[in-house]
Amino acid sequence: MPAPGAQDPAISANPTLAVIGRAPEFALKDTGGETVRLAAYRGRVVLLAFVFTTCPGVCPVISQQMAGLQARLKQERLFGSQAAMLSVTVDPDTDTAGVLAKYARTFGADPTGWRFLREDAPRLDPVLKAYDEWTKLLPPARGATAGQLDHPARVYLIDPAGNIREIYSLAFFNDKQALLDMKKLLSEPR
Repeated sequence: MPAPGAQDPAISANPTLAVIGRAPEFALKDTGGETVRLAAYRGRVVLLAFVFTTCPGVCPVISQQMAGLQARLKQERLFGSQAAMLSVTVDPDTDTAGVLAKYARTFGADPTGWRFLREDAPRLDPVLKAYDEWTKLLPPARGATAGQLDHPARVYLIDPAGNIREIYSLAFFNDKQALLDMKKLLSEPR
């Protein structure tokens, strides 16, 4: 644990965020049935996570960190107006609009800047494929219950121009670093 006032060694105060590629566009429904288009977020930094509500470990950790980030973005007065968060389910059969809305409330998601998205499988699958977000059933022999899903659990940082600038995995996602990264992107000339 760092000494009081010391910088966390896992945090980069001056991150290098090169363009990785263009963020694939999508239009998905939020929990209220409204269509949300990624293109509508141009001019804002977006954190895009792929989760599912019955996940026993990774997804709730990411969602909890995003809840912490939501609080920090609000303190910085960036939430909603300059920075937004989107969580997309990878399990649309289980994650109905009602189930996803309840999950969002569990993490105190404020829909003015953090929306949870879903769509029926035929419309969601191309989005998941574009972001290389696969799912597979885990065999019960690995200690998982039947029907439990595995997925990459990645979070994408998208700049105001619509470019992917960072891809975090659970091991590297940190809400404090994400805030620094988002602020860095917002400070870049447009």
